Amino acid sequence: MTESHAAIATSDGATPRAPRVRRAFPVKMRWKLLASFAGAFTIVFVFIAIWVLQYTTNAAHARLVSNLALTSEGAAKSMDAANFAALVATVAAVPDSKNPMGLGYPSSPLYRASSMDLLHVMQIDDQAQAYSYALDPADGKLYFEASAGFLLNPQTGVPFKVPVAKVVDATTYKLMYQGLTRTTAQPAYSDAYGSWISSYSPIHDASGKVVGVVGLDFPLSYVGQVRSEVLHRVYPILAISYAVLVLLVLLLSTSLVRPLRRLTAASERVAEGDYDVELNTAHTPWFPDEMFSLATSFATMAAKVASRERTLTREVQRLKVEIDHARREDAVKQITESDSFADLAVKAAEMRRRARGE
Repeated sequence: MTESHAAIATSDGATPRAPRVRRAFPVKMRWKLLASFAGAFTIVFVFIAIWVLQYTTNAAHARLVSNLALTSEGAAKSMDAANFAALVATVAAVPDSKNPMGLGYPSSPLYRASSMDLLHVMQIDDQAQAYSYALDPADGKLYFEASAGFLLNPQTGVPFKVPVAKVVDATTYKLMYQGLTRTTAQPAYSDAYGSWISSYSPIHDASGKVVGVVGLDFPLSYVGQVRSEVLHRVYPILAISYAVLVLLVLLLSTSLVRPLRRLTAASERVAEGDYDVELNTAHTPWFPDEMFSLATSFATMAAKVASRERTLTREVQRLKVEIDHARREDAVKQITESDSFADLAVKAAEMRRRARGE
C-alpha cells in the first residue's frame, strides 16, 4: 500500500477516510487581478451607461414638455381671437360622406385664417401638430375647430366641428377641458395615430374671455432620437474608456506581479541550495510597500538559512572527525583487549627474554 493510500489509525481504532485531493486549475495572478478589476469596472460602467441613458432621456422629455407648454401658450396668444370667435359662432359644420368622420373642412375665410395662424406654429417647429377646439355653450361639449393640417398636402387633422369625445378617450378629454382655464400638459400617451405628449392653452379675446383652446401634439419619437444619439455618441466613448482602463489594469497587474515572480524564482533557487539570490533590496525605494517588506524579509531569511547551513556543515564535519577518531580508538581497544592479542603479547615477551639470553 502506498503512502498516498495509507490509512492512519486513530486512538479509538477508527480509520478515517483519506482526504480528497481537489483538482486544481492554476491561473496566474495577473489574470486573476485583471478579471477582478475588469468585473468591477464592468459593473461601474454598466451603471454609468444606464444612468446616462435614463438621465438624458428624462432630461429630453422634461425639456420637451416645457418647450411644448411655452409653444402652446405662444400659439394661443398669436391667434386672432376675434376671428376665431367668429369662426366658432358663425360657421356651421360641413357634411362629407367621403370622410370617415362624416364631416369635412369648410370653405370659410375665417377657417383658413385660423388654420394659417396654427400653421405658423408648425413652421417654427415642424414636429408639432397644431389644432384648436372650443366649448359649445349649447350642449357644454368640446368640438374641434381650425387645424393646421387643413393647409398641408395631403390634408391631415380632425375635420371641423367633430366632437372631441368622438376622437379622444375620457382622460384626454378631461385634460383638454382643463385647457379652457389654464395651460395643461398631458403626459405621454398613445392613440391610433402614435405616441404623443400634448399641451393645451386657452385663447383669450381682448376682454380676457376664453373663446377656445390651442392644442399641440408632439411625437415621442423625439425622445427616441435622443436615446439613439446617446447610444451612438456616449456609448462608444464609454466603450473606449472601458478598453483603456482594462489595458491599464493589465499593465498595472503585470507590474504588481513582477516582484512575485522574482520571489518565486528566488525561492526555487533557495530550495535547490543556491542562497546567493538578488532581490533588488539594497536600495530602499521612496515609497516602500508590503512587497518590498516581503522581499527584504525573504532576503534576510535566505541569508540566515545560508549561514545556518554553513554552520551545520562545519558542525557535521567536526562530528564526523570525532566519530572517526572514536571508532579508531574503539577498534584498537577491541584488538588490545582480545584473548588473541593477550597470547601474542605473552609470546612476544617470551621471545624478548630469550633474545636477551635470560
